[in-house]
Amino acid sequence: MMKKRNKSKQPPPMKPQVRVKTIPIKDEKERQQIFMDLATSSEFDMRHRGVFEYYGKDLIAYKREKPSDQDRNEFLRIFSKFMTDCLEDNCPSSWKHCQPSFWEELIFTIYPHSMSISPDEKSTENFLGQLLTFVRWLDKKNGTIHYPIVENYALNAVTELKTCERLLNALFLIHYPRVFHEDWDFDADQERIIQMLDESVDKCSDLFEVSSIDHDSVVLTKFNSKNSYHVEEMPSELMVPGMLLMGVLGKHHRSQYWSWIFTEGVYPPSGKRFITLLPPNVPIIKNVCIMD
Repeated sequence: MMKKRNKSKQPPPMKPQVRVKTIPIKDEKERQQIFMDLATSSEFDMRHRGVFEYYGKDLIAYKREKPSDQDRNEFLRIFSKFMTDCLEDNCPSSWKHCQPSFWEELIFTIYPHSMSISPDEKSTENFLGQLLTFVRWLDKKNGTIHYPIVENYALNAVTELKTCERLLNALFLIHYPRVFHEDWDFDADQERIIQMLDESVDKCSDLFEVSSIDHDSVVLTKFNSKNSYHVEEMPSELMVPGMLLMGVLGKHHRSQYWSWIFTEGVYPPSGKRFITLLPPNVPIIKNVCIMD
């Protein structure tokens, strides 16, 4: 008679950890101030947690000095996202504790991820100009001396970031040819991209490094596995070895080469060391969508 095999007990599923922070409110005046701060911070999409942190108070104060300045608002959106979403509980404890690497990561990795496309291609100039203006204001208000460091990074970053911006614009014009026209049909372009994905027998969504360039074709290397892909019909004249591209590759059943189907982001070589490696086979792009 065979014995029944005991089923091994599986560990209970991990529950997400949620940190709760209690904020004591002294009186009605403080309560009203919190609501006003929340209203101001929502204009540049800062998470509520930032309102109660040192950086949130300064970002709100900086916003209120020029409440209608859209370039300032976009800068604050990128900066606050860096603090609340990327760094979260690993934020420096004060402005004085922001090391040079803090500003380097912001410029070379965080900003490229939020880089916008436009007909005049002025996103880089706007961001770096806003950053330098903010840091000068910050130093004066808090007695810090970050400006010389940030200015040096900004000067060194201009060429790399402008190259990324030109490539990003070119790629998005391939995906959405009439994106800057009033008659742009987003749904039609979206359907075309999805059809290209459906027609691909092989697909790969990941972060890639530009390894080599040959006329209108490039060799892209998967950032976390070093697998190589020969990709045709890309704007290779705008690319340089070492650049990082986040997006989707596809291969048609009749082709031995890959096609670049969709772009999620373009990063300069100097931002490489701040990009966290993803586990293998984890897709980066969950939904095909245009950048905000």
